[in-house]
Amino acid sequence: MGGMSDIDDDAGADARSPEEQADLDREARFRKLKAWYRTDRDASSAWRADARIDFDMVAGHQWASEDEAALREQGRPPITFNRVLPIIKAVAGAEVNARLDIQYLPREVGDAALNELLTEGSRYLADEAEAEDEESDAFVDTAICGMGWVEMRLDYETNPDGDYVEDRVNPLEMIWDASATKRNLVDARRLFRAKSMDMAEARGLFPDADPEDLDAAWAEDRDGEQHHQIQPDQKRSDRPGDVSDGTSRVTIVEATWWERKRVAIVTDPTTGESQEMEPAKADVLERRAAALGMQVDIRRITKRVYRRAFLGNTILKETPSPAGDRFAYACITGDRDQNRNSWFGIVRPMRDPQRFANKWLSQTLDMLNRQAKGGLLMEKTAVPDQAAFEASYGKPGAISWVTDGTLQSSRMKEKPLPVLPAGHYQLMEFAIGSIRDASGVNLELLGQKQNDQAGVLEYQRKQAAMTILASLFDSLRRARKHIGRVRLYMIQTFLSDGRLVRIMGEGVMRIVPMLRDKTAGDYDVVIDDAPSSPNQQQVVWQTFTSVLPIIKDMITPQVLLEVLPYSPFPDSFVAKMRELLAQPAQPSPEQQQHQQIAVQTALAKIQDMTAGANLKNAKAGREAGLTHHDTLDGFAKVAAMAAPPQAPAQAGFAA
Repeated sequence: MGGMSDIDDDAGADARSPEEQADLDREARFRKLKAWYRTDRDASSAWRADARIDFDMVAGHQWASEDEAALREQGRPPITFNRVLPIIKAVAGAEVNARLDIQYLPREVGDAALNELLTEGSRYLADEAEAEDEESDAFVDTAICGMGWVEMRLDYETNPDGDYVEDRVNPLEMIWDASATKRNLVDARRLFRAKSMDMAEARGLFPDADPEDLDAAWAEDRDGEQHHQIQPDQKRSDRPGDVSDGTSRVTIVEATWWERKRVAIVTDPTTGESQEMEPAKADVLERRAAALGMQVDIRRITKRVYRRAFLGNTILKETPSPAGDRFAYACITGDRDQNRNSWFGIVRPMRDPQRFANKWLSQTLDMLNRQAKGGLLMEKTAVPDQAAFEASYGKPGAISWVTDGTLQSSRMKEKPLPVLPAGHYQLMEFAIGSIRDASGVNLELLGQKQNDQAGVLEYQRKQAAMTILASLFDSLRRARKHIGRVRLYMIQTFLSDGRLVRIMGEGVMRIVPMLRDKTAGDYDVVIDDAPSSPNQQQVVWQTFTSVLPIIKDMITPQVLLEVLPYSPFPDSFVAKMRELLAQPAQPSPEQQQHQQIAVQTALAKIQDMTAGANLKNAKAGREAGLTHHDTLDGFAKVAAMAAPPQAPAQAGFAA
């Protein structure tokens, strides 16, 4: 029976059409991707809960819901003095003032002249896409929750030829490989992005898909409650309206992963070029070459192949990765939580100090409200007229009459002033100071140091604060390398179609086309300080002005062309100066007259030298001719002497 079943299964498999087999493979791939997504989502659910708290802390929502409800029930104000936001803004400002630049260095000698086109073209595309702002926004996410994401893609909606686009991605939309442990998730095998959008937008992205399939309800994790049991034929109680309603919300999952694939590298014996092909085709080629007595160099290797798919209730679309052999998403990670295999930013250590500071401030205000703020304690018979006493007690210069013996018998005394518990202020100041201490950002970096101190000392303390944050900036540098490699691939593969880019070279702006033969080749991605970085400009300009008195005699227009971009002058002024310096200088009339005299003198000397040389050549030629004649004459005489004697000729006959 078992053997018959196997035979039937094999026969059924052989009877399937290619379309049916493709559908089965597609369904199997969908189940695999969905299982990966659920595993990775559940592994990072705790991180997403913490990330939401971190974003609330920065936005000023720093009280837990139960604590805020208890305070309001008691009539106490939930005071929030947000000291987390200035620290995050200080770190973000430090990144903006020290932005990095992506450069490409050639690996081959022949490509040395082309790296300028690639580097300047990359800057131009990044400037058009406002890439620096998006990367800075992702860096702020990293400082807050420990993870920042940047997407690199081509947009064909506004330009049929494709525009390069970089977008900051909400970290809460991203799901990453649960087994990835390295910084920036460089060892991740798969990435997911679950994005919520309107049904109308989903239909615009996938016009050929069935509207019933445009919702990955299985992917949602709303407040930690996974919707695993929603079937395609079931209605969603949390989403009013029909699926045809354009205002209803749906979830689309983008999956990117890599898988190993066996390929054969065949080297052409005539040209020496290598070509990649399927192993089966390589086997056929090898057999045919062997039959002809030829030897073909074939290497079989395993390579990574990156794929991308959009998931709803099924696979809506599947394509190769738009970034080639890399992910189209760049991740920036903060500090590692080893036990949870997750990442966190500088907000997490500031949570408790900020919350305790808020609680002590609220408690202080409550104690001040509950205690007396002036007034008297007195007996009813201590004054003859209570109304007159109350009216006169608060008036300056008025006399308040009391009954005889009231002051001596202590029948009236003042209420004690508010007294806070000992050490309360010290604890509150400690909590406020701990917010800054836990982040590693000092007063100098915040710009709040009010003591008079030397500028050198303040600069050194700012550098000390930047040293504490160095690991965060190192992750950004590593992410920009990934961005640079993806941008290089897109330039070489999709954007080298002759489009014009603006580049600056030797002080002159040029408009050049990006052609495929001008951008091909292998390049290394180097991250350097950008000339537009305010910190870099300030350091270079201060250093240059300090050594200017020493090297003033060596300053040339070429030196000024290189130094002007680092000056504090406006960009328009710098561009005009570079244009003027790049032009050849016009000589004055006196200089032109001197130049003409010098040219005429030089021409006269050249003519004299030419005439003298011609005379010498003629004389030498005449002497050489005489010498040659003497040589021939001597040779004739020697030949005549060596000849035998001849008989005298007969008269009347010619000799």
